[in-house]
Amino acid sequence: MKNSKIKIFNDDSLIFSSYQYYTVPFLYTMAMILISYFENAWIAIWIVYTLIPFLDEFFSLDLRNPTKDEQIKLEQEMKFKLPLYASVIFDWISLVWMINFLLNNEIHLLNKLGIIFLCGNLAASNINIAHELFHKDNFLDKFLGTITLARNLYVHFAIEHIYGHHRHVATPKDPASSLKGQKIWHFLPQTITGSYRSAWNYEADLVQKKYGSVIRIQNRMIWYTISYFIIPYIFYYYFGLLGCTYFLGTVINSVVYLETINYIEHYGLSRKEIEPGKYEKVDIRHSWNAPHRLSNYLLFKLQRHSDHHENPYKSYQTLCSYEESPQLPHGYTVCILLAWVPKLWFEIMDLQLKNWEYNKKNVTSEQVHQKMLNFIFKIGIATTMLASASIAL
Repeated sequence: MKNSKIKIFNDDSLIFSSYQYYTVPFLYTMAMILISYFENAWIAIWIVYTLIPFLDEFFSLDLRNPTKDEQIKLEQEMKFKLPLYASVIFDWISLVWMINFLLNNEIHLLNKLGIIFLCGNLAASNINIAHELFHKDNFLDKFLGTITLARNLYVHFAIEHIYGHHRHVATPKDPASSLKGQKIWHFLPQTITGSYRSAWNYEADLVQKKYGSVIRIQNRMIWYTISYFIIPYIFYYYFGLLGCTYFLGTVINSVVYLETINYIEHYGLSRKEIEPGKYEKVDIRHSWNAPHRLSNYLLFKLQRHSDHHENPYKSYQTLCSYEESPQLPHGYTVCILLAWVPKLWFEIMDLQLKNWEYNKKNVTSEQVHQKMLNFIFKIGIATTMLASASIAL
């Protein structure tokens, strides 16, 4: 893949830097400041959905891979855990702060919606952080990953993702893999209900084999399901019905955001069935990648998704980008919105998929690139208008 854009980054030094991964804690801090002083979250939304995509378009791609020796060293560096832990803390603080702010201030509906939308988006980025943490073996990481998912009423995701999605990805057995031509609003019921069912079935089988009965205190899915009622009740108890509604608004937003990421990560890709019910091994051909720099930092290298599926226990700082993997036409922040415009999504992604399937090459035509630029420009106009209108209120 060509990397002929503006080169202002020293990739050799950035490999060992953790500063760029504090983007999420920075966004939390900036959001609370903007909301405190201006009662406005649309400026932060503009940064995420307009400024970052435009900068991604002009900055050089994030293609530098750590060597085997560098990966060993990077895995031992504690400093890469700190932005993850900071984001988890900021997520809970900002949620409680946001609810208090909305309850105690008279705010225009447009600004209220912006605050809830931003809080939900940041919570979704923290589900990605939970995803990084629950893939690890130590207690602290698993605990922080679990409470982050609990904040989003989606703890079963950890079970389904590891024992379902990673096993069945890019096959008809995986509810979190989208099909070619499948619209996002048809995919969402499939993945949300299917993921819960998959997690329940896995845990039920496990507990049944070990203890002879599904209804046991060792069944995590029972506790997770109970928590989906207890946690909203806690918010209702402390913040009232309106506060609980704000909380649930961020939850719905974050879950839809997460599952939209699932939608774009494996869209139309499939593993070959080598015999009835048995598929070829998962490799770097079965996930879409995006080497766009700033959105990669924002999402802790999630866009190097092919390597994650081939090596699920690698830490984010050691993941590699491969030219042999199918490539999205832009970073996740753009493609997430693009997925909600099905006509344009199919026009662009079905062509990308066709080029990949028939040529095994990543060919983003000038026509596709121009469509992406036009889409980014339209996003920019929309978010600028919303930010301007919210300031004027």
